[in-house]
Amino acid sequence: MSTKGKLRSSVVRAATYTRESENPLFELLRPPWVLMLPILLLLAFMFVGPMLAIVLFSLQSGNQIDLGLTSWTFEHYGEIISGMVSGTGVYGQVLGNTALVSAATVVATAVVSYPAAYALARKIKRYKLVFLLVLIVPLFTSVNVRVFGWALFFVKNGVLNSIFTLFGGQASAYPSLLYNRYTVVFGTMYVYLPFMLFPIYLSLLSIDDVTFEAAQDLGAGTFTIFRRIVLPLSMPGVVIGSLFVFVLSLGADVEAQILGGGSVFTMASNINYSFGYSQNWPLGSAQAVGLLVITVVVGVVILRSLDLQEIASRGDGR
Repeated sequence: MSTKGKLRSSVVRAATYTRESENPLFELLRPPWVLMLPILLLLAFMFVGPMLAIVLFSLQSGNQIDLGLTSWTFEHYGEIISGMVSGTGVYGQVLGNTALVSAATVVATAVVSYPAAYALARKIKRYKLVFLLVLIVPLFTSVNVRVFGWALFFVKNGVLNSIFTLFGGQASAYPSLLYNRYTVVFGTMYVYLPFMLFPIYLSLLSIDDVTFEAAQDLGAGTFTIFRRIVLPLSMPGVVIGSLFVFVLSLGADVEAQILGGGSVFTMASNINYSFGYSQNWPLGSAQAVGLLVITVVVGVVILRSLDLQEIASRGDGR
């Protein structure tokens, strides 16, 4: 039964009880419901409130909220939707860049993360903590600092050029590697790699060694074990990691601005431009609402189309 159904049944049953000690409505005032109240209140204040403000701003004609319905307008939404649907203009280019960067980041992080997660979970016994710390420590550093570091690495006559000339290459033999989509994808992959790696690692770590021993006793080879046991049981981690990386890369702003410059605009960087340089808050709010809708729709579609419990049990009895 869903949470809504449980709440409804508790309220209905509450009317039939006379003693408070037997009233199921009082169960809502006890843990774990009481323990959830602080985070629910925090989310209501720090997420729902700002989102409502952004929705209200997106319907305004100027940079101030007017609650009069007659002054509200949908022209910003019409401008954004028409450009995205036609695939032309600024918004068509922005949608294409955002979709390409996000999808490529998910694929690249999955390809890089899965072998590393498998090695950490199943193969590496000694110095595992060292490898985990190496992967975690970059998260302690600001994203801006890390991305600026890669900018200095890829820029013309930068660190990469110095390494190239150190081994006998000609100075300035290649143009700057900045300001293109591939560099932005590299930056997002580097920044969001841990969000793919650790869910896969935890999924692989949860597979019991007895499962591998049973498969080997039944004559399964290495490839069969991977295809019928490891891959199905690790799919929840892959799906969750993909959702994390996709959603985070949709909002990638620093990577697009520093590594992409003015040549690669994503939805996040366009929102930042509208709120900052152009001071068009209604347009920026409409873009933010559009990005939020895209994020929610994609997340719901993926989660509804994939039964994580069924995926996690595919390896059973094989």
